[in-house]
Amino acid sequence: MEKLALKKYLQYARQQGADEAEIFLTNSREESVVVRQGVLEKVESAGDRGLAVRVICQKRAGFAYTSALTDADILRTVDMALTNAGYAERDKFLGLPKPDTSAPLSVRRALRIYAPSMARLSLPQLADWARHAESAAYALDSRIYATESAAAFAASGETRLVNTHGIDARGRKTLCGLSLEIAAKSGAKMEAAYDFRYAVSPAKIAPEKIGRRAAERAVRMLDAVPAQTGKYDLLLTPSVARDFLSVLAELFSAENVLRQRSLFRGKLGKQVASAKVTLIDDPFLPALSGSFLYDGEGVPGRKRVLIKNGRLSDLLYDVHSARESGVKHAGNTARASIFSEPIIGASNLYFQRGKLTKPEIVKNIDRGVLIENIMGLHTADPVSGEFSFGAAGQLIKNGKLAEPVKDMAIAGNLVDLLKSVKACGSDLEFSGHHGAPSVWITDIMVAGK
Repeated sequence: MEKLALKKYLQYARQQGADEAEIFLTNSREESVVVRQGVLEKVESAGDRGLAVRVICQKRAGFAYTSALTDADILRTVDMALTNAGYAERDKFLGLPKPDTSAPLSVRRALRIYAPSMARLSLPQLADWARHAESAAYALDSRIYATESAAAFAASGETRLVNTHGIDARGRKTLCGLSLEIAAKSGAKMEAAYDFRYAVSPAKIAPEKIGRRAAERAVRMLDAVPAQTGKYDLLLTPSVARDFLSVLAELFSAENVLRQRSLFRGKLGKQVASAKVTLIDDPFLPALSGSFLYDGEGVPGRKRVLIKNGRLSDLLYDVHSARESGVKHAGNTARASIFSEPIIGASNLYFQRGKLTKPEIVKNIDRGVLIENIMGLHTADPVSGEFSFGAAGQLIKNGKLAEPVKDMAIAGNLVDLLKSVKACGSDLEFSGHHGAPSVWITDIMVAGK
């Protein structure tokens, strides 16, 4: 759509009573496949093209969207947003952003988050990814006997956001991924394991590697013994540490802090983790799926050091929470589709790497567990920080990896866990929006046999 046409709808909104107005357009596609035992079981191909309108009228917000992009439909959507604003509560902090002339030079970087090769990635190629991963798993060991799921997808999208203050922000992005869950069997024993990879470019997906890693884990767990109750040091693999970040991310939302929905309320400037923990959110890291130049409100992205040497030093802000908090810059919203308004979200959230390698950390642990899989972490309470989850992995005895272990239950508080971090490893890995190295946590009670 041409810029002039978009201005027309913004002007129409103003003429109908809007003090401020915004139009968000998106055009995206996604294709996915599921394979089992080499047979293509499921194929999906979908597109999403549409437009969303936000208006502010006398400090009341209205929102509406449409997938029909005729002139009449768009005008009708603007009218609907205006009508919805009439039913909303007044909020003195409401307002759309203005162009930010103080944005850091980072916004000029080439982020490499769009891979032209994605356009050439076909459904048969996605199916081949899944088959190659599955074949590599079966080739590794004769005890691999069943595929729970072998799935691959490719997605691409373009967005554009304009508002009555002169913001005109455009973006385009690609993402693809492959996951495999495989099962191993020996006698009456059966164990399942998985591996996955998300990336901006198809060149970053290695199906055979994913297949081998999933199979290795499944086969190794056939020899697992039940955990013994007691205190252990835990060494989280990068994958498991990233799972923790997916839970921690919402705690840094300024909106959640203001509404007392985060255990970090009232904690800015205070110690909330071990001095070994530095946690960063950076939208400018190249070739990562969480990167962007402009966020879901058209505001230039902001790199934020959320925890520095264990101290809570910053939060994630949208325009509304920044105004309410008296913070100058926002820039931390996400917007996945036309069906919802922008929400505060992390871009590329990661633990800063340390100096020790994973083998070096293992050598320093006398009694511990290398945690390779966790279940139920999503049940953690973001307000109290209380959590309880199941885990499996490998025992560490006298500085060496020992037998696999399962049936572990770990409960506690997220802040206590962060304060127990003794070191972050040097093996920083990203997948999706999160990155983490191995993380060494000391003296944690584990419930088992």
